[in-house]
Amino acid sequence: MSSSAHTASAVVVVVMLKNIIGCILALYVTASQAEPANFDQAKVSLKQIYAGQERTFYCDCAINWVGRSGGRVDHASCGFEVYSPRGLPSEATLARAARSEVEHIIPISWVGKQLSCWQQGGRKNCQATDPLFNKIEGDLFNLTYAVGQINGLRADFPFGMVTENTPAQFGQCDIKIDTKNRKVQPKASIRGDIARVAFYMADRYNLRLSRQDQQLYLAWHQQDPVSPLELERHQRTATLTGRTNPFVTGEQQWRLGFVTRGEGLKSATPALYAATSAGPIHGNRNSRIYHRPDCPNYQSMAATNRVVFPSVAAAEQQGYRLAANCP
Repeated sequence: MSSSAHTASAVVVVVMLKNIIGCILALYVTASQAEPANFDQAKVSLKQIYAGQERTFYCDCAINWVGRSGGRVDHASCGFEVYSPRGLPSEATLARAARSEVEHIIPISWVGKQLSCWQQGGRKNCQATDPLFNKIEGDLFNLTYAVGQINGLRADFPFGMVTENTPAQFGQCDIKIDTKNRKVQPKASIRGDIARVAFYMADRYNLRLSRQDQQLYLAWHQQDPVSPLELERHQRTATLTGRTNPFVTGEQQWRLGFVTRGEGLKSATPALYAATSAGPIHGNRNSRIYHRPDCPNYQSMAATNRVVFPSVAAAEQQGYRLAANCP
């Protein structure tokens, strides 16, 4: 074979190798950017969103990563002080205050209590039996980092304005947790961020926001517009999930009486469940939620809680509403 032929063959091989490597890299990037299927996967993915901006949400404390999804909190970077109303803090309290934790901005219990699986065994049961719940629990738009102690004390309390005499609890960290009245007041500079997450979750998963909560979040949305940092984190999240929060981009505007679209249910449910169409409507007398035969938890409802209706109209006439995880 001539030298020119050898050269041509070598060029072809190099081009083929480049194409193969390019395909492998493309597949790797696509896989690495796939939306998490559950909360555990989401905790790992969240680090990509906060890369270069390793700070907690409520206190703006610096985080030093440890392990796949955890981190250590630098208290000095934000003036955080461990809350200990009964004297010296225990070792467990100090340990939790020293670490960062992944937190749901809008409590996952707010979602769960509107799903049948939660009625049958709480969060663990939903994680074990309901793929849609796992997708919602791992929704990156609703996840952030918090100082562990704040995450623990906040529990699943809703956001709101606390009384003026509620004392500061965490040094320079401007968040107040009223355990008696079950309210959490975040600093003013992130209230709009929280409101837009609440709108997103309600809209995407057909979840109910009370009129009082809507009014509060609408006020926060107006008082605290989208900041450059919020927008940058949103764009990173959009890259990982393949969708946006329309209340951050301005594609949607929340208003009292907003009709939610439930896009997360429409897109996820057909792929996660095999739907059936025959059979009566099952209502839960405790939660006042009803399930059609094509709903994922139709058969799992306890017989003692079940009320049978001949049609959707009959259930709704009795004040029942559709389960959030129904298509």
